[in-house]
Amino acid sequence: MYIEKVGERTLADCKVLIVDDQASSRLVLETLLEDTVACNSVCSGMEAIEYCKHQTPDLILMDVSMPELDGHQTTALLRKKTSCAHIPVIFVTSSSTDEEESKCWESGCVDFVEKPVNACTLRNRVKSHINHKLRNDLLEKLIYIDKLTGAYNRHYLDDYLPRLIKDGLRNVAPLSLVIFDVDHFKLFNDMYGHLDGDSCLWKVSKTINDALLRPMDKLVRIGGEEFLVILPSTDIEGAKSVTKRLLETVFDLNIPHADSEYERVTLSAGLAVKNANDNKTIDYLMLEADKNLYTAKTSGRNRFTAPTSTPSSKVETQGAPIKLTGLG
Repeated sequence: MYIEKVGERTLADCKVLIVDDQASSRLVLETLLEDTVACNSVCSGMEAIEYCKHQTPDLILMDVSMPELDGHQTTALLRKKTSCAHIPVIFVTSSSTDEEESKCWESGCVDFVEKPVNACTLRNRVKSHINHKLRNDLLEKLIYIDKLTGAYNRHYLDDYLPRLIKDGLRNVAPLSLVIFDVDHFKLFNDMYGHLDGDSCLWKVSKTINDALLRPMDKLVRIGGEEFLVILPSTDIEGAKSVTKRLLETVFDLNIPHADSEYERVTLSAGLAVKNANDNKTIDYLMLEADKNLYTAKTSGRNRFTAPTSTPSSKVETQGAPIKLTGLG
């Protein structure tokens, strides 16, 4: 999530994911909702899980009876993923027994509709649940979003990071953190003034967020000019690749900074990685990333340091495109 203005999203901006193994059923649901909300569709539970890794629908219409993974199993798997747990699921079922209804609720759905689907019922239930989600999203923004930069704030970090640690242990997946800050930012403020300083932070934050390619990757402002990027299911090589792109993207903004040795705004960054089989705590992980940030800054800035990088990896400023060298 990244916002420029709070509360701008409407029903027309939302997307519904339809999950059904029958092409005719998908077509019926899409046709019934086409005047209400944008829809995408997939034909299996596994495709739904893969879809949600890269995009976050506002609501899922889930068929219950599907081969391999049925609707209940698919929803249970989505609920285990921190980035997907908040997505409301409406089951579409041909059974109206009390047993089936109870099973739907126990699986974590917010509602269900019976087949054959009544058009009026479907539209109104979809609208009702999406509007409820929009209100919750707005509340979350007011609580968790830094007003100046649009990035997440420390409150969000305190709630989100522990859940990711648990996800990594459960899924046997690494978690990478990147702490970065704007080089010579105090000098920037002294020369250009605090209004331009605020504008600089906003541009850097938006640019970094736009460069993050997965909805699960999060940008958090943890200090004045200091930010944290959280990269779930990302090993050290993946974290290096992402950090390289982030530093290059900010370098390419070419925000003038006369008191910088690079004559533009640049970033320094430090990386840390927690593998599922190690016992690193959140505090240790943050401290490790912060120490690597310090190394990057004392090594000349405009570069990053990873746990195995010696020396720190610098953004070249000659020629195009800019690239990183010296990866350990």
